[in-house]
Amino acid sequence: MTTEVDLRGNVTLYGQQMCYWCGAATGQMIMNGYPDPAHRLLFTQLNIWNTIQANNSIDPADAGWATDPLGLKEAMMIMNPPPSSGHWVVFSDASRDAMLFHIMFWMNRNHYPVAALINRGGHWVALVDFISDVAPVSGSAPTLQSITKYDPEPHNVGTVSTMTAAVWNATDWNGAVMYAGTWLNKYVAVIEPPEAKGTVKIERVTRIGEKIIPPEKAIELVKKWIKESRIPNKQQHALLSRKDVVFLPPLITTEHSVSSEKQKVEPRYYLVPVGLEGENRENEAIVARMTIIINAFTGAFEEVTSFGKPVKYLPERDAIYIAAKALGIKRLPKNVKATMEFTASDITHIRAYPYWKVAVNDRVIYIDQLGEVYGKIKISIPGD
Repeated sequence: MTTEVDLRGNVTLYGQQMCYWCGAATGQMIMNGYPDPAHRLLFTQLNIWNTIQANNSIDPADAGWATDPLGLKEAMMIMNPPPSSGHWVVFSDASRDAMLFHIMFWMNRNHYPVAALINRGGHWVALVDFISDVAPVSGSAPTLQSITKYDPEPHNVGTVSTMTAAVWNATDWNGAVMYAGTWLNKYVAVIEPPEAKGTVKIERVTRIGEKIIPPEKAIELVKKWIKESRIPNKQQHALLSRKDVVFLPPLITTEHSVSSEKQKVEPRYYLVPVGLEGENRENEAIVARMTIIINAFTGAFEEVTSFGKPVKYLPERDAIYIAAKALGIKRLPKNVKATMEFTASDITHIRAYPYWKVAVNDRVIYIDQLGEVYGKIKISIPGD
């Protein structure tokens, strides 16, 4: 037996229009995603951003946030308070599982999406769906099976990602807020009252190993998962049910965690782009409408992500060319090495949209999927 709370039919996906506007875009999705269409209001991200800035915490210890929890809460209260309770509340808790229970309990009770801080406080997303073994009612201890977020990245595109609970805990939800101030060492979400007591259980899985499965095996396992899963029938992932769907060459990615827990062996995953017949040509950038992520060691399904509109994956050769140009190198040495990697950072918060790391001699350059160059990986401005 399972129980599901699915709010995706109420909420429209919006990509953030500026680098620091993830909070504004998340607020936009939530205020235009109330259960009753009569209560939905669509504000511009600029309007929401300006209201957030006027209401961010004035405590000097909280300086530096793009959108802090107080600013987002107050902006939604001012612009479109929830009619069911009339209040948005900043919930924060040092316990990851207790905070997750608050989120699930409230989504199940009132059917509103939740604004949650992920990547240790670096990014805002809207949580819109979850599946658990039992309903999250007061005093219960449901086992979370999967969770779905509307993420405002990539810019002007946005993504819908459904991931297993174990991967959610190991990636987006892998640590409390790491930025000094009011919310340090807390898990944070903006939700409705009332507060309820309970906890959430999440099964742990092995995400590392010694041997990488071959790319052709990755595609085989993806097709097997699609056949056995009910996810392809979901609204944003229905592309998987089409007859003209094509699975493109898998991209192996090394994942670096922003968690304080250091790992000797880092997780690696295959990102399997999904497109349609006729959209991709040989020797050109991959055009993907969605991706499926599986563990590169175990082959286990981890995540499926649909893009708000088709995106391109930068070919390795192009990443190397861009890096060489940035370094002023006309003739590349033979020891050039390009690898696809992911760290939740100022470059990307989306596992399905990683970056290239290009090493030339003793120099390293990072290239995002749009061809932008970064000299180093930096943590995000909090709430960006």
